Amino acid sequence: MKKIALIISLVAVFALTANAQKGKYAYGLKLGPNLNWVTTTSDKGQNDGTRMGFGFGFFVDRLYTQHVALSSGLSYNVYGLKYQFTDYRLVNDFLEPAYIDVNRKFKGSFLEVPLKVKVKFDVMDSWKAFAEGGAALGINLTAKAKDNYNYYGLTHADDDFLDASDQYRRFQLALRFGLGAEYEITSKLSVFAQLCYGHGLTNVFTRTMERQTGSNLKTNYIGLEIGVIH
Repeated sequence: MKKIALIISLVAVFALTANAQKGKYAYGLKLGPNLNWVTTTSDKGQNDGTRMGFGFGFFVDRLYTQHVALSSGLSYNVYGLKYQFTDYRLVNDFLEPAYIDVNRKFKGSFLEVPLKVKVKFDVMDSWKAFAEGGAALGINLTAKAKDNYNYYGLTHADDDFLDASDQYRRFQLALRFGLGAEYEITSKLSVFAQLCYGHGLTNVFTRTMERQTGSNLKTNYIGLEIGVIH
């Protein structure tokens, strides 16, 4: 609840700031689901399917012309991932530590600050199309994992998601792109929908985990966002 309250407070601050400088800024709210997976350049990790997530937040567009803007803001995103990796673990007290193949389901929450260039195109009457692209800095708030593996007949499966924050980077950098359409209801209010794509630039694992597992896992997502602009 504290995280949500913080986001709502920041929305109010940005809204007041934008309203005080009419004509130069536009601001809005957005939300929507996303589909997540990982990619890797290593042979010790691989994607194991897709999982659903969701996100919401606010944004502020700094308008340089009627059709070009610099867009930023703050988003709260929940991602789900499913992947395999090789980890060096102590399976039980009777066996030496060994490398084993782990199947993991992951869920985490992030605060994300994007910086994107947005370009709009007039289509007809009240309709506009737009494209945006740039980068985003994500701050890892929570990271939980649910593991299962088999090792010489020994089976392990977590009953629930366990905290794994020490295994994941606190800050992550990613590319962000979007393509959508905007409908103007009044001169001061519009609604929009867009398809989004994101690709992680940094390994999700910490340097310690990266050395231990030999895995280089990067997050990807495709999502649908809807929202309003003032």
